[in-house]
Amino acid sequence: SKPFDEDNWKAIQIGTGPNATILHITKGCPRCKQSCTDQLTGERGEEPLETLSDFRALGTSEEDVYFGQNAVINGYWWANDLNERVVSVGDPVFILTRGRPTWDSEEVQAE
Repeated sequence: SKPFDEDNWKAIQIGTGPNATILHITKGCPRCKQSCTDQLTGERGEEPLETLSDFRALGTSEEDVYFGQNAVINGYWWANDLNERVVSVGDPVFILTRGRPTWDSEEVQAE
């Protein structure tokens, strides 16, 4: 797949069989400074947001740098079968539908 291909995903399936998980992509995810924090020392730097801001400042604010997507699981939270869903390293990912990316808009704002 191409870099940032997930921008155009609208629904994906992770895994196979009866316990496969379907996710609906809701919008792009603006990244916070947490991604610039060394997880061992707690020290904050500027990377990777500084580099990504050159080509991933896509929302209503030039300060919002996007990589990754927000998603919700298909189904109802009270459904018993959702407790059976497991996503594991190495599970295949199938793109079920594609569409135009959603960044922030007046209706959908980043937190």
